[in-house]
Amino acid sequence: MATYGWMGKILRVDLSTEKITEINTDKYVPDFIGGYGMALKLIWDETAGKPFPGEFDPEAPLIFATGPLAGTPAPTAGRCEVAGIAPQGYPKPWIADSGFGGDFATKMKFAGYDAIMIVGKADEPKYLYIEDRSAEILDASNLWGLYTHKTQQALMEKHGSDVAIATIGPAGENLVRLSIITTKTENAAGQGGFGAVMGSKKLKAIVVRGSCKVRVARPDVLIKEVKRIAAEIPTGNTSGSGLPDKLVQPDPRGRYIMRMHSGCIACGECSMPFQHYYEGVQQRWTGTGIVSGDVHCVGYCAPWLLDNNWEDAEKIAEFNKFAEWLGINHWEIFAGMNWFIQNCFNDGKLTKLMGEKLNLNKEGPAVYPKVTSEDPYKQAWAGFPEELAVKFLKAIAYREGDGDIFAEGTPRAAEKLGLQDEVWKTHKHGYAPHWDGRYLHFIHYPMWVISALVWATWGRDPFDSTHCAVQNYHRAVKEWGGGPVPYEQLKVIGRKIYGTEYAFAGWPNDPELGYRDKEIVVIWHQHSSIVKTSLPLCDQVFPLTWSTATPDMVGDYTAGVRLLNAVTGLDWTFDDLYKAAERCINVLRALHVRQGRTREHDESVIRYFQEQPSVYPDEIQTLDPDKFRALLDRYYERRGWDKRTGWPTREKLEELNLKDVADELARLGKLP
Repeated sequence: MATYGWMGKILRVDLSTEKITEINTDKYVPDFIGGYGMALKLIWDETAGKPFPGEFDPEAPLIFATGPLAGTPAPTAGRCEVAGIAPQGYPKPWIADSGFGGDFATKMKFAGYDAIMIVGKADEPKYLYIEDRSAEILDASNLWGLYTHKTQQALMEKHGSDVAIATIGPAGENLVRLSIITTKTENAAGQGGFGAVMGSKKLKAIVVRGSCKVRVARPDVLIKEVKRIAAEIPTGNTSGSGLPDKLVQPDPRGRYIMRMHSGCIACGECSMPFQHYYEGVQQRWTGTGIVSGDVHCVGYCAPWLLDNNWEDAEKIAEFNKFAEWLGINHWEIFAGMNWFIQNCFNDGKLTKLMGEKLNLNKEGPAVYPKVTSEDPYKQAWAGFPEELAVKFLKAIAYREGDGDIFAEGTPRAAEKLGLQDEVWKTHKHGYAPHWDGRYLHFIHYPMWVISALVWATWGRDPFDSTHCAVQNYHRAVKEWGGGPVPYEQLKVIGRKIYGTEYAFAGWPNDPELGYRDKEIVVIWHQHSSIVKTSLPLCDQVFPLTWSTATPDMVGDYTAGVRLLNAVTGLDWTFDDLYKAAERCINVLRALHVRQGRTREHDESVIRYFQEQPSVYPDEIQTLDPDKFRALLDRYYERRGWDKRTGWPTREKLEELNLKDVADELARLGKLP
């Protein structure tokens, strides 16, 4: 029985019938951990035996879920995962998740629930109000059309300032495929387009508050672990990676701006309220919150600025806020659509936008930037006129003119405009560059081989919860990011954590070692991704894979399971936790198989990594298709999946106690 950590109840709301019921959490935990893992099995159970729904079908479930650590002092545990059929995915809207911080997850648990599952579609705009194991579906006609922040303000005026709210803006209402779900002023489920799913259901917002208590099995052990882990966090991962030591720097008006890559200290946005250690010191120039370190990913996501002027912090903030008000995904605009439009302009294939002639800087993103600047983010951005950028953003949100085309997301817009030969340069599975070694994040060989395999086998941009697979190592290595870890030390770390000294072997130009054992690293970090989105824990901080405080520089990578045991009273080993994560990943893959996933979809990333070179000319720059396909073979073999199709086998599914999943796939003729 889920006595400790989990609240024991999942709320199910059918907007079509307005029927509200509860599901016992015990059905899903601890086998599916919580958070995203639990959400995946909920989606499976909700859709099994029925035709699989489309992303905007009323039957499509949308789930808000958190895990056993939320609502406790566990560091960075105040996160919520949104899971469902992600409209942003292309060519298929694969099942995916998108996480956000703030206090929504904590207050959802205080309201008495581990998750909220929404199905159906309301006839008129509605919002959901939840308090102390009670829920109401209320009229939202007066909220429909409001910006995200105005919606939250109106709901707080009605229900009190202590509520937590997840809401959509006009973009979500208009089913824009890059629309977000926002909570507070800077926390959002950005990737995936789940705001459009809420919009399709006529659900404007979810409001939560409560007074229920999260019970902890071993409070003394938990406090000891929190103190121990808090002391270990600054010794590894995103800290001490050779980047500037200052946590904040003054802007021209004397206010303080957060440095995004300073290393986590104690993020105020993903933690409990009593963990705000730097109140009054690190106020951002937007004046909207207390932040510190990598956990709070905001600030750089403005796509178009006059004259590439990245020094104008106010303009960046204003553009960001406008996107948030409308409910539009910063990342897709900034790192995807922007690159695509610039590429098309450079190739003479897109000369007008919103009826205006484009006159962009041809040294912009289409040209692979040379790594010459101290800050690559200041290099080569499209010089959109500010007025056109604002006009275009609004047109996307309200589906006006050219905005209606781009509201479908960049790949679908490219298809409609006949520009498919341009979009593959920037997008994979419908998502823009992110820690793949091209365009935005410049990582060395063979790290981008690892990235390629992670991208290939996931349903969305994988680096919302798999940063540590490449990002944290890349910054840590002395020869790559100027950090404290010598490249040769990666052999020791690899042996200890992954069981192979070849985990990161191959740099700079070994074509054999660059592919050796990379499937082991990818599988380990995909399990880690599920763990972090299920407990939950911050991806930027956990797992603690390297450290300057240990002789061998191996970090405290088992911290997550110790926190889980302290909160829930389980006595799981590290292997037990990662076996549960493997179970969740097999459910995810089975869902993708039901949606039509095959090995061909996995291999679709090859062209991107084969023809788009990395930025380091003295290293291997492009993917070897034959070696990558052999790597994919080994990945499938280790997963227990069929190499020809990429589908899970009955043997593997039954090993993981997923006989019901195997039987359903067999019924559909999709079990190899």
